[in-house]
Amino acid sequence: MRTRGFDNWPEQFPRRLVAGNAERDELYVVERGGLTVATLVLQWNDEFFWGADDAHAGYVHRLAVRRAHAGGGLGYRLLAWAGERVLEHERRVLRLDVVSENRRLRAFYEAAGFVHVRDLSGEITNDDGSRRAWQTTLYERECLRPKT
Repeated sequence: MRTRGFDNWPEQFPRRLVAGNAERDELYVVERGGLTVATLVLQWNDEFFWGADDAHAGYVHRLAVRRAHAGGGLGYRLLAWAGERVLEHERRVLRLDVVSENRRLRAFYEAAGFVHVRDLSGEITNDDGSRRAWQTTLYERECLRPKT
């Protein structure tokens, strides 16, 4: 992401964040030949961006596909898999957020059937105490049961 001008993710996520996702069974990885090629986090609430209304949604975070494995539809398949988990939890909507200025990633999610809900902005304090503004775009898509 950084090489494309987007610094929304840290160089490396804090261990406590990743460990917490794993402990809560929210972290999923795709491996091929012993190499992790993709990952995503699927959570059942996201109060920071979406508020307390989470009874009908699942939330995707940190979907990433290793560049060497991109372009083959793996990201779309992971989103479909997440949608199936949402239905299994008797929920009906899959939601996510993306840095608003990342038009390429927004186009990917829109091509995957996500629709724009709203934009949010705020400020974050960096580890060094400096502050920077952020803006994110919220998307969601209905999860539909496959036709039989």
